[in-house]
Amino acid sequence: MSRLPLTLAACLLAPSAGCESIRDWVRRTPRPPGPTGAVQKVSAEQLVGYLNDHAGRLQSLSYGDVTVTVSEGDGFRGAIQEQAALRGSLFAQQPRKFRMNVSRGGLVDAKVDLGSNPEQFWVYFHVPSVQPMYVFASHADFEEGRAKLPDGVPFEPDWVMQALGMTTFPPGPAYQARTDEKARTHTLFWDARTPAGVPVRREVVFAADDADPARSQPQVRRHVLRGAPDAKNPDGRVIGLAEVKAARTVSVGAQAVQYPTEIELRGEDAKARMVLKLSAAEVNAISPQKARGYFERPNINGVPAVDLRHAEFRAPGR
Repeated sequence: MSRLPLTLAACLLAPSAGCESIRDWVRRTPRPPGPTGAVQKVSAEQLVGYLNDHAGRLQSLSYGDVTVTVSEGDGFRGAIQEQAALRGSLFAQQPRKFRMNVSRGGLVDAKVDLGSNPEQFWVYFHVPSVQPMYVFASHADFEEGRAKLPDGVPFEPDWVMQALGMTTFPPGPAYQARTDEKARTHTLFWDARTPAGVPVRREVVFAADDADPARSQPQVRRHVLRGAPDAKNPDGRVIGLAEVKAARTVSVGAQAVQYPTEIELRGEDAKARMVLKLSAAEVNAISPQKARGYFERPNINGVPAVDLRHAEFRAPGR
């Protein structure tokens, strides 16, 4: 099979935890920016509780207008940078339904279709001068290491849902928390393994002070995937990053939720970067009819879908 563009990693970064003051971050009117004073420490259980409480309110999220830009530092640079403004839509529904369909017409035709449902995920990727790719896998095959992607690609089908704030973190991992008073952040972290069995460390970084809705400040700032800690990198080398650059706070019934309006996804090994600007949002408004049809893997004329369980890839340059 032909080589898989490493820029696909950028498209896929997009992913696999309180005390009253934590919950109040999005339930009350935040104070003006410029916080001072000591940062109150919180426990890992409180941070996990905040994430799960928020995800419980945000059952579905749709963006009617999505602008995507992609760049990378290694191979396929020219073809990718030509399609710097893809536009389309994004829909997500718990627990695992996701679809982003963006394209660019005219002289430089390009299209990306990413999707997931409870059984499988898929990726269709087409830009000029690169053979179209259409791959899929069941979640079970991927999580158990039977569906393989190129070496060094930090891919997780569920990571977009986490970046959107729609992931429920289960009990079980040995969650830990630390507070950085200088940066005024809390970090939730835990050790895990990739589907290939590689040890990694996962992090969720929170602003320790109330986010200011008027300034589009996110409360959850970023989601980080690191290599296992070692002597050179005590916290582990950063492999992938999903940074929430801006967010909006809205009321849902008597409570409130935040959803991202700009996300930057980076794969450090592939030097891949993807920026999503998200607007025309609706919260908890996806109808059963929309969900039934939109989250099914599509048939794309002229491009066979390849099951990753049976595929073999080589990274460019090998």
